[in-house]
Amino acid sequence: MAGKHSAPTPRRQSDPMPLSRAEQGYVPQGTVYAQPKRRRGCLMPILALLLVGSIAGGAVYLYFNPLHYNVTVNGTTAKVDRNATIADVIEAGYATPAPGNLLAIDGSLALEGGGDAFAATVNGTPTNDPGYVLEKDAVVEIGDGADTTEEYVETEEVVPHGTVETDTSAGAYWAGSLHVYQKGEDGTKVTRTGSVSGITVTEQTKDPVDSGYRIYNANVGEDKVVALTFDDGPWPETTAQILDVLEANGAKATFFTIGEQISYNTDLVQREHSIGCQVCTHTWDHASGSGQGVNITYMSADEQINEVQRGYEAIKEALGEEPSHVLRAPGGNYYGDAIANLEPYVDAEIGWNVDTEDWQRPGADVIYERIMSVQPGQVVLMHDGGGDRTQTVEAVSRAVPELIAQGYRLVTIDELLSYGG
Repeated sequence: MAGKHSAPTPRRQSDPMPLSRAEQGYVPQGTVYAQPKRRRGCLMPILALLLVGSIAGGAVYLYFNPLHYNVTVNGTTAKVDRNATIADVIEAGYATPAPGNLLAIDGSLALEGGGDAFAATVNGTPTNDPGYVLEKDAVVEIGDGADTTEEYVETEEVVPHGTVETDTSAGAYWAGSLHVYQKGEDGTKVTRTGSVSGITVTEQTKDPVDSGYRIYNANVGEDKVVALTFDDGPWPETTAQILDVLEANGAKATFFTIGEQISYNTDLVQREHSIGCQVCTHTWDHASGSGQGVNITYMSADEQINEVQRGYEAIKEALGEEPSHVLRAPGGNYYGDAIANLEPYVDAEIGWNVDTEDWQRPGADVIYERIMSVQPGQVVLMHDGGGDRTQTVEAVSRAVPELIAQGYRLVTIDELLSYGG
């Protein structure tokens, strides 16, 4: 009806409750909200603790890493800045070292004062480094600098070897007991040119070794060494008896064997080798046939080569290894064309300085006296085969311990060859 309010629509239970004006964010004009209060009481102690910690940390750091500290320079206490160097204390006048000179590569003066600026020790450790940092309480000794040698450029050159011209006649054989085929070796030299002085110096760093056939005696200096040698074995009983003497005295010898006899006495050759003796060849059959049993120079080149090679092969078969290519020619007959013919097959041919002539059986006393006449570096000729050698055995049994008592060392031919001429 006109002029009357209509009745409100009843709210159903499922309808949501209407929001109030405050819940809808309505703020009446003139409303003032209070600001939250700050909690100052907790922050101030924290800041104070941080400040105290920073101050304490800085104090500890400065204690262990002071800005200034003392060192001792040449006995005087010097206060220096932290990380001061040797150059700093020199600049400050605590030491006045004179610099060394720069020398040319020939030892002459290249630049005065161009060497080390000083020589120093820090707590006993040597140094010439101007940037060496001095720690607290370091003890420093500073003196004059050392001379130094200039840098240089080096080049190397080959020095060609030459050839030895040797008399190969029969008479020349007796000029020395060692007859060696010497292989040539080139030498070297270096040339150095100074980077500052320009001076050039040449030095031979390796001497060349001339090739050729040389005859000489061993140069043993002060060493009392001799080489006992035995020909014409191996021989039943005699060779074994000589080996007994050598082994009992810790001595060595060299046995020049007849190749065709080795197969019948292999055990003796093996024993020679096992006790440190040297086994060499005295040819295959002592130059029988055209060599007339004593002289390979009577043989053709092929026969000479055959004599030597078959001798090597017999030793190799007995020992199971390649023997040294050292020969003693029958009768000491090694001259003329034989030297050139056998060069590819022989490293050395061995003569003697003392001939006991024991093959003539002059008596054990005579053989003994001849053995005892030997001098350092010499070779003694004897025989362990080719006949009755009982006199030789007796003489050797007396001479070997006597030589050792006199200070001699009994060596092999290879050991004697190592001394050179």
